Amino acid sequence: MAKNDKQATQDATIDKAVKEATIVAVSNGQDDKGTVQVTNNVIAAIIKKYALTVDGVLRTAPQSLRDGFSNMLSRRSYESSISIELADEGAIITMALILRFGVSVPEVTKNIQDILFEKIPALSGYNVSKVNVNVIDLEEEEPAEEETEGSEENA
Repeated sequence: MAKNDKQATQDATIDKAVKEATIVAVSNGQDDKGTVQVTNNVIAAIIKKYALTVDGVLRTAPQSLRDGFSNMLSRRSYESSISIELADEGAIITMALILRFGVSVPEVTKNIQDILFEKIPALSGYNVSKVNVNVIDLEEEEPAEEETEGSEENA
């Protein structure tokens, strides 16, 4: 195989891998300056960051037991707690979360949807058509270690 043929094969393989994990954001369909490619990892990072800022959200959660085990081995925990499906009308996002016990689940999930519908297009240039929030569990928020240590010293 000639060097040019080998290089072309490698380039095609790289292009295919990038296309499978990339959202292409182009304003008005074309941009004279070129295209911007935003990977799903970037979208997932935006999703996780802003979902966790919503009052009542404790953390992301694996969507299955198998995902929970793979999270322990993975560097990025959001890969299995966030799913991004690309569609013509925009991304369909599905995420799994654990909320603080006692919060209004409908209110918290609506707040998550609202912030993601605002932030993802603003930061990535890609539209969102749906945000599905799966509440996996409700947990009591554990007190910070400093508070626990301080109260033990006073006892």
